[in-house]
Amino acid sequence: MSKIKITQVKSGIDRMERQKRTLKALGLRKMHAVVEVEGTPQILGMVKAVHHLVKAEMEVGGTYELLTPISLQVGLDKANTK
Repeated sequence: MSKIKITQVKSGIDRMERQKRTLKALGLRKMHAVVEVEGTPQILGMVKAVHHLVKAEMEVGGTYELLTPISLQVGLDKANTK
């Protein structure tokens, strides 16, 4: 799997408790915090659940490409078929 860089760009304040817990599970505690994690199907699902609060970038050939909710779904579909 490839590395994914996740940056929190919006606050978790005034969000559902489930979304707040997802941010904590991803390791995001503050605004503009950045974590680098392995791109497993579980992580992609968590990022998809809070895609409106974070910016996700996948490492491709040494550079980072922005992940969109649609590309996250495609990534989940590919991971399920393997």
